[in-house]
Formats: sequence, structure tokens, C-alpha cells
Amino acid sequence: MSPALRFTVALFFLSLSLAAALAGCASSASDTWTKPDVTEQQRGRDTLDCLTEAKRVTPGPGGPVEQVNQDRYRRCMTDRGYTSGPAK
Repeated sequence: MSPALRFTVALFFLSLSLAAALAGCASSASDTWTKPDVTEQQRGRDTLDCLTEAKRVTPGPGGPVEQVNQDRYRRCMTDRGYTSGPAK
């Protein structure tokens, strides 16, 4: 497998794990992010970008542990023009 393909596959799995981390956070799951005239595709990209910015990896007894700093994530989404409200 070429290095470029390996990188693409790794990025794909990182994206999946970040999306799962967000889905697992109760505070994020109870809110929905809205922005006028944004497509679902763009919202997904912005969400992934903000999750990536807010993610940190800390050492744990069983190996590295990924955590999402919720304040940083919310600030990133707000800075991109989104507003948060209760899920419908």
C-alpha cells in the first residue's frame, strides 16, 4: 500500500473515531448546530474540523486516550457562524 493511500485510510478512521467521540458526548448529542444556507456536507466538514481542533490525546493505563474539549469544540463551531440549540 502506498504511503498516500495509508495516510488516506488513517485519516478516514480518525474521522470515524472523532465522529463517534462527538456522538458519545451527551452535551453535544443534546444540541444541534445550525447555520443559514449551510449544506449537510459543509456542516459535516466543519464538525470534523472542529472536533480535530478540540481533540487531545492523553496517556492512560491501557494506552492513549482520546478526549474532546467540549468548550473548544463549541467555540470553534460558534466562530464558524453556527448557533447551538436543543435537538428537535
